[in-house]
Amino acid sequence: MLQALRTFGRILARHWPALVAWYLAGEAVHQLLVQLAGFVGGLTTLGGLLLLPLAVAARLVSYVAMYLTVQSSLPHSGVDQGAREGAAGRRRFVEATLTAILPFFAFAAAWGMLDTDLIEFFRIASSIALWDAGYDLDQVGDRGGLVSVGVLSVSVLVIALAVRLVLARFGDRLPSWTLAVAAYTEVLWTFMLFTLVGQWWADTKEWLAGRAGVVWFEGIGDWIAANILPLAALWQGVGWLFGILVAAVLVPASWLTVAGVTYGTSFDETPPVLQRFEKTPNGTVSRLLKIVARRFEELWAAVSLIWRGGPVIFGSLALAYALWAAAERFGSRALLGIVGGQDTSFWSSFLPLLLVAVGVVAEPLRVAIVATAFDAVIGRPAAEMGIQKSGLDDEPGDLAVAGDVEQERPVGVVGQQEHGEDDVRA
Repeated sequence: MLQALRTFGRILARHWPALVAWYLAGEAVHQLLVQLAGFVGGLTTLGGLLLLPLAVAARLVSYVAMYLTVQSSLPHSGVDQGAREGAAGRRRFVEATLTAILPFFAFAAAWGMLDTDLIEFFRIASSIALWDAGYDLDQVGDRGGLVSVGVLSVSVLVIALAVRLVLARFGDRLPSWTLAVAAYTEVLWTFMLFTLVGQWWADTKEWLAGRAGVVWFEGIGDWIAANILPLAALWQGVGWLFGILVAAVLVPASWLTVAGVTYGTSFDETPPVLQRFEKTPNGTVSRLLKIVARRFEELWAAVSLIWRGGPVIFGSLALAYALWAAAERFGSRALLGIVGGQDTSFWSSFLPLLLVAVGVVAEPLRVAIVATAFDAVIGRPAAEMGIQKSGLDDEPGDLAVAGDVEQERPVGVVGQQEHGEDDVRA
């Protein structure tokens, strides 16, 4: 416990200014890209849809940068000073960002961050489109920012995924600038996947809500709530307990997973199921299978942090995160109380700035809490985990390009045996 407290204090003492800078940069770029995507979406929904994923990616990049920034202060998973500069640093940053795309977007979708951006995008785009069309809905056409499950959105997903797979197959023969294209297509297809799944689930729930059987069950529930008070109280208690578990367990667990993917968590020994892919013959299909297996190993190792850390470490993380969440909520309410009652135009203009002001204090603390918990798990011998080279790393990386990454250290593969990772400094 004392070691964890020292690590936490060291992170804040050494890296607070850099963490604040990365957070502010991520929020600024995020807001600018949402506004830009909304403006373009008012002219063409497709154009805005191609820009909006970059807004989410801006936050991802800022969080990856924050976690890599503090890595040098982690006693069990830190990096050497000489490895944090130059080409190695840029390569490590790209590796961590590409690997964190899938879990971060899943996290953003689960906790409503994608929905918030989509709603803001639609608000801006629809207002521009309606004004430009003279408020005639028949003249709006293919603009307005309405994203739904249809030909346009599915086509964007399929094309982005196809381009991503082509670059994965021939990346080692292509020029270095194609790495940016690969990163963008990875962001685009992942964003579209979670967006379409969310839209489909919302439409499914709306359809189910109108079915006779669902209405009948809702009627039974209303009758029980009105006539059997103990059972109704029990049901409300279960709902309250579930909300507490989500806030106290699932949220910190999700952030610990994001940190684990960013740092490149790996098992001390590759799981037997994944070892089977090491000896598969070369070829397009086997290469793609190895890419999928490698991604699965990276994500599974990060998720394993939750239980391999043991109940004491994860319980301490959950408690610290609950205290952080309470303090963040109290700080937000206190700041809004100081500002006092204002008109709608004031809040629409300044509420985001006020929330960012709270985030300047809160986000570095959250990064320090999660990074400290990660290092505590890695430092626990019984966890049998670390930051090291995977048994599947013998294949060239799926995003490796000529002149940028050595074949034996592919981009997109996290976890190196040597302390060759880089952290990012502002």
